[in-house]
Amino acid sequence: MADVGISGGMILQHMGTPAEVAAFFELIERHKSESADGALLLVTDRLFRRTVPGEQYDALVDQLAESRRILQRIQITDGFWNEFKLGDRAEGIDRSAKTAADAFRKIFHSIDEAIHYARRDKVDIGYFRPLKLMAWEGPRSYEHEYMQPEDFEKPDIRPIWME
Repeated sequence: MADVGISGGMILQHMGTPAEVAAFFELIERHKSESADGALLLVTDRLFRRTVPGEQYDALVDQLAESRRILQRIQITDGFWNEFKLGDRAEGIDRSAKTAADAFRKIFHSIDEAIHYARRDKVDIGYFRPLKLMAWEGPRSYEHEYMQPEDFEKPDIRPIWME
């Protein structure tokens, strides 16, 4: 299975392995009740399995900041990562970090960069392209790049990057 990237504007930012990205979303999902809205739906639903349209970038940035604050309170202890079956490769997680937010610094940075470049689209070409998670490389990456936005709106869609 290919690593996961996030498509934003004309770039595809590397995020990490599928297990690392899944762990990122799983921890946010577990602690979303600690957020102001109790849901963080732009992160836990739209970004996780669908797309985030440009009109929602500001709200997504706010929810990502709230997710960071929540993960900053989660202390990493011995054995913390065991349940996530991350394997030996460390691409998107700093396993030596003291908090979950610090551990996921690269993933947060990848999302921030993708939003930045996606916003440049509005300036450069006059419209937004939605953010989406997808395969980082290989034939699946090409296939995911050209999927129609409506394909992401099926009610039972499984995240394409987990295929």
